[in-house]
Amino acid sequence: MNSHRTHSRNEEGSAYIITLLALVVLTILALALALVTQTEVKVGSNERTANRSFYAADSGLALAMAEYDAAFDTGKTVLLNKTSVGAGDSLTANVADRVTFSAVVPINRTFSNLSMANYGKQAFYRVDLSVNASAQRVAWNGGGDPPADATVLGQKTVNAMFMRDPSSSPQTDAISSFKVH
Repeated sequence: MNSHRTHSRNEEGSAYIITLLALVVLTILALALALVTQTEVKVGSNERTANRSFYAADSGLALAMAEYDAAFDTGKTVLLNKTSVGAGDSLTANVADRVTFSAVVPINRTFSNLSMANYGKQAFYRVDLSVNASAQRVAWNGGGDPPADATVLGQKTVNAMFMRDPSSSPQTDAISSFKVH
């Protein structure tokens, strides 16, 4: 009894071709998955940079109002969240938020009805103020502060209006001339 099977010539190697086709399909799926994952990582990184820039600009608004309340000295650039990696000035890579906020501009002043002090000698007012802040997430090599041509990774600008009620002189005196610093 002969137990050999007989195959026709057109069936030889078909399992090899089917296996190769299956491997090609799986390879294409793996490459597509890797591309989608890489794109999602880049999108997430860009979103994180945009959020950092937004919150740095928002911090600039708070700094501007603090400066206004303290000494009416607004319109500056500050460096926030500086991070350095490396050893030595020439090998150091830096990332930071460069925040520039405008002068706080009083745009309206009216008599304050909320202050009982208005019935005395001191007059108090409600003052509407406008300010904006722009934050750039920057990267540069070397020591010190970022140069003017540092690489900008992201940027956001925030505008806001604040109300001070009650408010007294000297800050409100600037409204009569509407000077922008």
